[in-house]
Amino acid sequence: MRSHRKIGVGYLLSRLLLLILLAATFFPVLMMINMSLKPNVMIVNDFLGLPEKIYWINFQKAFHFVIRPIFNSMFVCLISLILILIVVALSGYTFGRMEFKGRKFLYTLVLAVMMIPYTLLIIPSYNIVNGMHLLNTFWALIIPYVSGQQIFGIILAEAFYRSLPNDMFEAARIDGAGEIYAFAKIAVPLSKPILITVGITAVVAMYNDYIWPTVAITGGDEMKTFCQIVFNNAAGKGATDMGLIAAAFLIGTVPLLVATSSCLKYYVQGMMVGAVKG
Repeated sequence: MRSHRKIGVGYLLSRLLLLILLAATFFPVLMMINMSLKPNVMIVNDFLGLPEKIYWINFQKAFHFVIRPIFNSMFVCLISLILILIVVALSGYTFGRMEFKGRKFLYTLVLAVMMIPYTLLIIPSYNIVNGMHLLNTFWALIIPYVSGQQIFGIILAEAFYRSLPNDMFEAARIDGAGEIYAFAKIAVPLSKPILITVGITAVVAMYNDYIWPTVAITGGDEMKTFCQIVFNNAAGKGATDMGLIAAAFLIGTVPLLVATSSCLKYYVQGMMVGAVKG
């Protein structure tokens, strides 16, 4: 017989708290959708009211407004992601599977870098990029992103590679396989969930970044990223068309939503693997 779970006060309070948290999370999103479907005058006069007629002009204007910045952000994220995954896979395998002098010291330095707040690195990063004459170029975003986003991935990959059974690698070495073959044919295929987890985390952070692009890209709008161009206009001078801004935000989240949802299964799997084996 199936036992019936007794519903107590704690059960009801936990579900009520969960509903409150969900409402607090999704209410701003729903309001942004509501704003995107109304003209700016109606937003100002009746912020919480539903649109009397759907105002699609906001999305038409927003599409032409953010299409270039979205492609800029996607280009920066794609190049950075490729470099990040290469560095993470190689570094994680080196720290997790290979023995050499200074390995623990170098790995401790990696952990120490992770403890430094992001904002403290803005001025040094700016001076480095400025010294390399890369300001107002995409490389001014790509190089700091690669150097900053790799830290979490290295730690996660190191824990995963270190937990792999030695028997697989010993069998490969007996068959004459070298370290490069063991890395490419054994370690990398098994670490697919981990690398996808690192990739999603990095892409979300880079795509949503506003501070560093504002510091490094100060030229014309043709080089600016999605968050940079939209946030700058949202906090612009004079009257701001909030319906246009809301529609721009919704359009800009589509590429990120598609990318993350298509890899969500591997992302959850990678987080579980990293949590259990780390």
